[in-house]
Amino acid sequence: MKNEGYNALYRQIMKGTAVFGGTGLITMLANIVKGKFVAVLLSDYGMGISSLMQSALNPVQQLFLFGLPTVGVQEIATEGDAEKKAQKTLTFRRILYTLAFLGMCTMAVCATLFSISTFGDDSHAVWFVEMSVALLFFILAAGENTILQGYRRLKALAACNLIGVVSGLVFSIPLYYFYGVEGIVPAMIVLAVMSYGCTRYFTRRIAISPQQETWRETWSKGYAMLMFGGAMMIAGVIGTLSTYFVNTFIRSYGSISDVGLFQAANTITLQCTSLVFTAMATDYYPHLSSVLKQKKEAVQLVEQEGEIVMLVMATITALLILFAPLIVRVLLTEKFDGIAPLLRLIALSFIGRAFCFPLDYVCLAKGDKAFFFWVDGVWTNAKTFLLFVVGYYFFGLIGLGYATVANALIDIAVSFMLNKWRYGVHYSKAMLEVFLPLSALNILALAATCLPNTLLSISITAACVLTVCIFSYIQLDRRIGIKDLWKKYGKR
Repeated sequence: MKNEGYNALYRQIMKGTAVFGGTGLITMLANIVKGKFVAVLLSDYGMGISSLMQSALNPVQQLFLFGLPTVGVQEIATEGDAEKKAQKTLTFRRILYTLAFLGMCTMAVCATLFSISTFGDDSHAVWFVEMSVALLFFILAAGENTILQGYRRLKALAACNLIGVVSGLVFSIPLYYFYGVEGIVPAMIVLAVMSYGCTRYFTRRIAISPQQETWRETWSKGYAMLMFGGAMMIAGVIGTLSTYFVNTFIRSYGSISDVGLFQAANTITLQCTSLVFTAMATDYYPHLSSVLKQKKEAVQLVEQEGEIVMLVMATITALLILFAPLIVRVLLTEKFDGIAPLLRLIALSFIGRAFCFPLDYVCLAKGDKAFFFWVDGVWTNAKTFLLFVVGYYFFGLIGLGYATVANALIDIAVSFMLNKWRYGVHYSKAMLEVFLPLSALNILALAATCLPNTLLSISITAACVLTVCIFSYIQLDRRIGIKDLWKKYGKR
């Protein structure tokens, strides 16, 4: 582990993570503040309404994004010639903007159907007409984000995402305060417009040479993009539809308040963990694509990425398990105190997601559309939906937590076996030596929270969490030389 070549590679992974992780942290804090205001001003019922509206928006957004952001990054970033890069950018932007306007029109026309399927009647159709505007700008913002990433303007990408989120927060809170539940959709519109405005500002600063292209040429050149994106789009829509149907099942079999409570636990966990995955994926995906033809280098990158993400995620999970009640009380209100056990189970499941994270990008980097569609699109979402429905039906709200853990265990086994069988990419003993002890310690910490003796429960949980933190620090130091970096930069 002391080999400088290894340290350099590990440090490269951590450097990319740090850039987007810092921005993601501020974004997370902004979302936490927003969640606090939603909980206080709108209560669990309002949070349920917000969740239902968002889960209705997501499938349509996925449909009309058509998988183009992922394809666009690959198409633009891998083109070395400036003129061809500009041409691909024009083609990409034209196609995505067209799809964005089609998506807006579709949601507005079908507003009554959305209202009936989401709330059981047509009384909220106007909300969906208004939300079509948010859909338009969310798609346009995603397109501009893709261009920034394709041109490797990563700092600008991080900055505009941050500005968009913070600006959206500043404008949305007054809407919640003055209009209550009626302010949910206007707040979504504000966030979408601010996000697009920021990304467009930064893409206009890129020196992209003007190109001439007829619309016939645009659709001819964009055909390959659409075909590649189509498989990803369908898989994405299936995923968002799965979330949508889970929420509607909970509303129908239980209550809107249960939707809000589940959403609150999910949101807190995602805010604390997604910044790590997002930050690492921004650099990892193009890096993996560039070395995938060199089998040894690709396996090594997957291994190293897996070790780093596991060490970071296991620590976050442990802290969430220990401080769950405090986090809920600080970020939400006393009405949400009962979700602490659910939050802990969801947090534990993210260790499984960390295990699968580097492996899941292999099929994308290889452009294996069929594998991605059937495994990530159909199998994963069908399994997830079934587990959530069964869990909630038999155990209520806490059953959703059991379902997330079961889902993670299945994903670990399937992802490991399929990637080894199809691509010959797998983890070595070194990764398992990190994964197994960290998983065991987090499971023990979770089990200790169930002990009836409060003092004993807190003591054992805290001991496990402290052990996780120490273990992770030692392992990270072996890989990136934390002490050496501290000495180097601490003298400046």
